[in-house]
Amino acid sequence: MTNISQKSGSTLVALGFLGLLATVIISFTRLADMDQGALPAASFLCIMVGFAFIFPSLLEENKGELSTMRIIVFAVTMVFCVLYIKLGWSTASFQEFKVDDTWVYILGIAFGSKAFQKFGEKGIKDGQAHTTSDDAVKKAEAAKDEKAGGK
Repeated sequence: MTNISQKSGSTLVALGFLGLLATVIISFTRLADMDQGALPAASFLCIMVGFAFIFPSLLEENKGELSTMRIIVFAVTMVFCVLYIKLGWSTASFQEFKVDDTWVYILGIAFGSKAFQKFGEKGIKDGQAHTTSDDAVKKAEAAKDEKAGGK
């Protein structure tokens, strides 16, 4: 059973693939330089957004719980890919295709912050922090309850 968001996602993916197919066909005509890479970049964007609608678990931390960090990383990655698909499609040679050094830092921050968040949340379960001090307090309370029950 598919819901409306999955149907919308499937439509976006289909439109994206049709856009890529149109790009390939147009590249063999005299209209090849008209879009300067905008059509394949927009097609890729449609495909990626469509996949996010088809598979919403890509952006979920737990079942039904969206992760803001995953959404941000997904968005930064899509922006990077769309810009460089557009740039790469309109360059004539590989020597012209230059990736700006600052993108390495931006992507590093996006992916690094996700890794940092994941390791920071390692002790968090069910919305409560379970640190060693919390565990020690719980063990002490359990031992106290056992002593009280044993008397």
